[in-house]
Amino acid sequence: MSLPSLTAVPRVERGVSLLRALVHEVRTEKLTFMAGSIAYHAFVSLLPLFLLLLAVAATLGNQTLDDSVRTLAGVVLTEGTRDEFFAEATAASQSAGVSLFGGVVLLWGTLRIFRGLDTAFSDIYESEASNTFGDQLGDGVLVLVTFAAVLVVGSVVDDAVARLVAGNVGWAVSRLFLILGLAFALYPMYYVFPDTDVGFLEVVPGTLTAAVGLTVFESLFGVYTTYSSASPERSVVAGILVLLTWLYFSGLVVLLGAAVNAVLSNRSRDVNVDPVFGGIPPEEKRHNGVERDELVAAVETLGRHLRDAEDVAVTVDGEEIPIPVPDRVVTDTESLRFLPGGAVSVELRWSPRDE
Repeated sequence: MSLPSLTAVPRVERGVSLLRALVHEVRTEKLTFMAGSIAYHAFVSLLPLFLLLLAVAATLGNQTLDDSVRTLAGVVLTEGTRDEFFAEATAASQSAGVSLFGGVVLLWGTLRIFRGLDTAFSDIYESEASNTFGDQLGDGVLVLVTFAAVLVVGSVVDDAVARLVAGNVGWAVSRLFLILGLAFALYPMYYVFPDTDVGFLEVVPGTLTAAVGLTVFESLFGVYTTYSSASPERSVVAGILVLLTWLYFSGLVVLLGAAVNAVLSNRSRDVNVDPVFGGIPPEEKRHNGVERDELVAAVETLGRHLRDAEDVAVTVDGEEIPIPVPDRVVTDTESLRFLPGGAVSVELRWSPRDE
């Protein structure tokens, strides 16, 4: 008696189809490249962030926040530089001018991050709405205020949990509260940044994906800082590389959340699936069940002929339409080993002559 294949099970087939669409979206929108830009702006904003957070911790008298900032700063600074930086930062926190300067620099860097995310979200959703500088600035300020509020509340809750519950149970409870806090902080961003009319439930899957992913990376980063601080041969370069890696994957997780929302709601033009939450209905297929191997062969043959062509014409319903020879022909027929199948595409590009 033979067992049915996984793809023969409707729910499994549905899940594989959605996963394939998500991978295609990530590759098409080049999310890994976008995450690098976000990580750069986040890294540039770190020192002003340390300065401002130390001033806030000193003002509020929050020892948990102060210890967290010092632990994070210790990763990117040498032992002697770290002590000198903390001494100068403590003195500077009492200066309104320095704190104001740090706040302005931090605000600029943070808004650059959120503007980049806003643009990335619009690209993922391929929104046609105008996304002006003012719109990006307003969206960034809204999300920044939300993040700041959740940061303060989360710090207070984390301090309370640490006092009430100890050991592994306390750690697990704090992780749960961190996931919930991140979900509340990220939800406005996933709802506002796409610049399209999304439903309230549509952005929940991506929000939870990002919240869980960020919590995992934060926990791994915390383990590294704990063990590296106890090592007598601690490398500053290794610490910086780990920090950059953490920032990079954190940015990638945030963008992945947007891709999850766009795919599950079928709002990206790069995919065509039945939406899970709200969204828009899929477009009807205009072919009659063409096999993928046959389609791949046809697209690759077309690509080869177009690259060597001198004259090009497209025949549509018997009508021949001549078009200029494209400057560039890009075909995408690749399929992942662990996830075979997926969409096939051919892209033609022209560079018109300037008038």
